[in-house]
Amino acid sequence: MKTVIKDAILVSFVDDTLIQKRGSIFVDNSIITKVGELDQETRVSSADIIIDGKDTILTPGFVNLHCHAGPTAIRGIAEDLPLTKWLETYVNPAHRVLRKEDALADYRLAYLEMLKSGITHVLDMYRFPEIGVKVADELGIRSTLVPYTADVYDYFESPKNTVKNVHSFSNTTGLGRVWVGFEHISYCTESCLEQLSNAALEYNTGIHTHEYETLDFVENDVKRYGKRPIDIFKQFKMLNQRLILAHCVWPTPEELQAMAAAGVSVAHNPTSNMKLASGIAPVTEMLQFGINVGIGTDGVKENNRLDIFQEMKNASLVQRAISGNATLMKAAEVFRMATVNGNYALKMKAGQLREGYLADLVLIDAKAPNINPLYLENSISAVVYSAHPGNIVDVMVNGNIIIENGKHVIVDEAKIVESAREAGASLLKRI
Repeated sequence: MKTVIKDAILVSFVDDTLIQKRGSIFVDNSIITKVGELDQETRVSSADIIIDGKDTILTPGFVNLHCHAGPTAIRGIAEDLPLTKWLETYVNPAHRVLRKEDALADYRLAYLEMLKSGITHVLDMYRFPEIGVKVADELGIRSTLVPYTADVYDYFESPKNTVKNVHSFSNTTGLGRVWVGFEHISYCTESCLEQLSNAALEYNTGIHTHEYETLDFVENDVKRYGKRPIDIFKQFKMLNQRLILAHCVWPTPEELQAMAAAGVSVAHNPTSNMKLASGIAPVTEMLQFGINVGIGTDGVKENNRLDIFQEMKNASLVQRAISGNATLMKAAEVFRMATVNGNYALKMKAGQLREGYLADLVLIDAKAPNINPLYLENSISAVVYSAHPGNIVDVMVNGNIIIENGKHVIVDEAKIVESAREAGASLLKRI
């Protein structure tokens, strides 16, 4: 299938250069084959699909580098509590009674919401990853699934089951894949961490977990292992380029240096960190140390919205607010975090409007009132500071149009929403 998007405003990094210009994109199956000017008539005439992009901004698909697809049942109910109390009161009880049918409804709802926000790849920490892999293909979103693994508590995924799932999907050719993931260090025994570390090495996967989210969790790690998180990761041979840490609100400067030297990536979740009063991650310092930082929404239960535009804007503004420096975290920098950096962490050749890269693309309505007046030179600001999910026109994943004119072209959106309502009500009763 050959597709052409003609005469759009292109906003993308190409290597270290930000482009904001009019141009056309040529896609052959899943790959961008040409980023050209408007006179490529031979290529246009041979295309199967031609999209007029003159009233749109075209960007690479966005990466959500940390998310939980559920439990969605407690969205809007688990409110106004600090993290530890919130976990004890709502989240862990929901996990205790979670069933596969609940997870199926959660995955469908979350993946639909993310696609309609322009997210084309998500690093998703949730339950029953075998279901998530199927839903990723069903809805047409890239998903790297990292199970909630723990063995201190018996209602999360066991290390044995996680290793089994990593093995089962190690050669998958679909949009979903399974990497190693665990909830918190303090939720895992030494045996659990050893099994997960060995699996990541054997199957060549990344490792994802929460860390430095609150001071309480850091203290819990020290109580269980007698050392701080960075030394625990080192002990279990996890402190390397495979490791992606969510949050990282409370690391020391020395720990940031160690993370940078090891090639660790960080998923910054500004909205959920603010909402749960976990603190504000030192992202400016991370970037100065050379750490690869991407952006995550976290889950609906702690954020309420899976909205990458909200996260980009908040990532910029919160660093300015605490520093008093309005020059920090420019629009281009947070855009890079949500595209280039996220794909780098996930080891994907995507995130740039560039020949040979995956055709994961987003078209944004350039005529929307909240985006105008629009000029080429302020296109990046329009995307980061002005746009919202309602401005999404089309989304392409792997060369296939998944969202067209704001609607999913494969699934029945109303049925997904209704199923989520029914599953949520059932789970709440069981809690």
